[in-house]
Amino acid sequence: MQRHFERTFSVPANQYSLAEQTGIIEYRTNNRKALIQELRSQFRGVQPTGALLNLPFLKWKSIFTTNYDTLIEDSYKRRSLPYTAYSCNFDFGAERDPDAVQIFKLHGTIEKDVIDGSQSRIILTEGDYDQTSDYREHLWDRLRADMAGSQLIIIGHSLADPDIKAVVDRALSLNQKSGGSGRVTLFSYTRDDGRALLFESRGMSVCFGGIDDFFAGLTNLIVPPSASASPSGDPLDDRPGLRPTTVDVAHQQSTASPNVSAMFNGWPASYADIATGFTFRRNVAADIEAQFLNGGEKYIAVILGPAGAGKTTAARQLASNLLRNKVHCWEHKSEQPFLSESWRQVAHFLKSNGLTGCLLIDDAHLDLSDINDLTDYLASDKNYNLKLVLISSANQWHPRVKLPSLHKFAKEYHLNRVQSNEIDRLLDLAEQVKAIRDLVEQSFAGFSRPERRRRLMDRCQADMFVCLKNIFSSDSFDDIILREYATLNPTLQDVYKNVAAMEWAGVHVHRQLVIRLLGIGAMYVSNVVADLRDIIHEETVDERQGIYAWKGRHLVIMGIVAQQKYYSENSRFELFKRVVGSISPTYDIEIRTIRELCNVETGLATLTDKKEQNIILRMMISTAPRERVPRHRLIRNLITLGEYDQADTEIRLFEKDFRSVDGPTTRYRIDLAVARAVRSPGLMHEDRVVLLEKASEAAAAAAERFELNKAVLTAYCEVGLAVKRLDDRDDVFLAAIALLKKAEDETGDADISRRVARLEARMRNLGDSDSDAGPTEIEFED
Repeated sequence: MQRHFERTFSVPANQYSLAEQTGIIEYRTNNRKALIQELRSQFRGVQPTGALLNLPFLKWKSIFTTNYDTLIEDSYKRRSLPYTAYSCNFDFGAERDPDAVQIFKLHGTIEKDVIDGSQSRIILTEGDYDQTSDYREHLWDRLRADMAGSQLIIIGHSLADPDIKAVVDRALSLNQKSGGSGRVTLFSYTRDDGRALLFESRGMSVCFGGIDDFFAGLTNLIVPPSASASPSGDPLDDRPGLRPTTVDVAHQQSTASPNVSAMFNGWPASYADIATGFTFRRNVAADIEAQFLNGGEKYIAVILGPAGAGKTTAARQLASNLLRNKVHCWEHKSEQPFLSESWRQVAHFLKSNGLTGCLLIDDAHLDLSDINDLTDYLASDKNYNLKLVLISSANQWHPRVKLPSLHKFAKEYHLNRVQSNEIDRLLDLAEQVKAIRDLVEQSFAGFSRPERRRRLMDRCQADMFVCLKNIFSSDSFDDIILREYATLNPTLQDVYKNVAAMEWAGVHVHRQLVIRLLGIGAMYVSNVVADLRDIIHEETVDERQGIYAWKGRHLVIMGIVAQQKYYSENSRFELFKRVVGSISPTYDIEIRTIRELCNVETGLATLTDKKEQNIILRMMISTAPRERVPRHRLIRNLITLGEYDQADTEIRLFEKDFRSVDGPTTRYRIDLAVARAVRSPGLMHEDRVVLLEKASEAAAAAAERFELNKAVLTAYCEVGLAVKRLDDRDDVFLAAIALLKKAEDETGDADISRRVARLEARMRNLGDSDSDAGPTEIEFED
């Protein structure tokens, strides 16, 4: 390679390293494009061959490569096996098949460079190394985590290669930091016994041979894709990518053990608890069962309610009931990506075979974009065989943009209070089921049935465990939880309060994040989990990647601890900074954490200082620039703070990075135009009117492009209100509200109806200076 550059650019190869040589070439010629084109010319026609084609048949935890070529990716393509390749920070957060192997390209990839307008950069010159240091550090962090208890194999051409030595040095250092439990083997093509002794003296193994030799030694481990198996009737058999993301309700119900004590202490009711009769029947489960079994087009049920209202338990009761009616039932794991195309294929299988299925999706607002896609697929297929149960809270669900197909085929159920007949079932359960009676006997002592019922009627907004532990106890529920916390030793208290605060804020807590955040040694993690077994439990998310989620008993409980131990805003700010600073974007679960920390209730919204929010948002953007939600939040905050130039810069960067603007960014562009016209100091009235006229033209164009986006259309109406206020004209508002009403008719979105009513009321009362305090702050989907 260096000899080719020497011939082409007349920069000697023997005096410089590759990075130095190419840096000199780029500086002298001021023509990176020519340099990259010459580099690419050396890779034309390169194709994988021989034993390299067996690479995809081995179950790698992950693959790291310093090579620019795409031989690894081409091997996976040739075998039609899934992979995801990362070559820059902007790739983190891309949706991927859970079965896909992750290929981390430390030096970029030959296909993408900044000369193409790509976010990726081929790491060739010294300057390239400097500009991509953050990206490579994320990959080294991931390698350290992957090495724990695993075998790392480093494959290179020669032990004399300085790049190989650099990789070996880093790997040995990372292994030491991860507890030294990993094994490192160096496999080199060129035999060099002298250098091998030096490497082996540092605690690693060295082998010599070619790629074919390497894979020949692994022949017994190769697991080629199986031929089509005999049909079992299981709709997921032909879609293995759904296995790690999905709970099979029938399997859970038949194999798991009930645990009424755990449920009484706040763990969610399991399918085994429900099957054993440890829960009281909720009306909503029967209502949705009737909706699904009676036929018709309403194949989607949306259960909305606050935390602790029993939404998840009610949905699981529904699934248990549907199983008895020979309906296939599944529950999506919220820590995993939602694969809409795979579920479309499941729905096709169900329809083709005359079967019915039901899929539960908790915290459905997190995956709304993919749920929109699925409902659109099912509508176009006229397929109602896959029923959907979507669980969320009203404030997270209503403001977000949903496609007309979702509104058309969905029915909403609001679960806010325990109903009168449900209270009787709860009392029957507590009196008649011995396992539960034994837990609440002391609390019941002395109360007659009417008195118990009266107490429940007075405090019937909570889930079963809150009712039984709070209403029948003389102590407040908060005191019960905080006394329990006080009994733990300081180390466990520290873990408990941090996990509680993170979960309450929307963080998807898992083992590796806790290790990074709290500095717990990997060898002590199992002891911590064991000591907190009644408070926090660990469950497998992705065994191959070593992702094990940590979950508290109930969000209400975690909220009590979080709000008590992180009461001051400064303590929450410092926690969020530590969490975001500890995030490794190479893990999908931590990308989801970035999105959820931007939620409208318990994440960054709990910080009243928007400048503090912006610090954390910028940290998020630096870590995962592909993520849109933090960018949206930052733009909105800058507009609110009156920092219009910065907001405009962020919008332009968004458009440059994504090569377009989406609905939320378009909405903020309109808001920015209105804010500048109305709030900028020192402008003449006539100038403000002209600026608003420009804003209305831009809003009209945006409304035409995003004709069903209620956020954009609402922003257009806000322009109309501003025009009325400043220029006493209502033509802009009338045009905008007409489009919003048209979207209301086409989508059937009840939230649009509420917006129309609010906006028209503000227009009617605009003459009253106290009646229109300005735009209402509304959260929109990102």
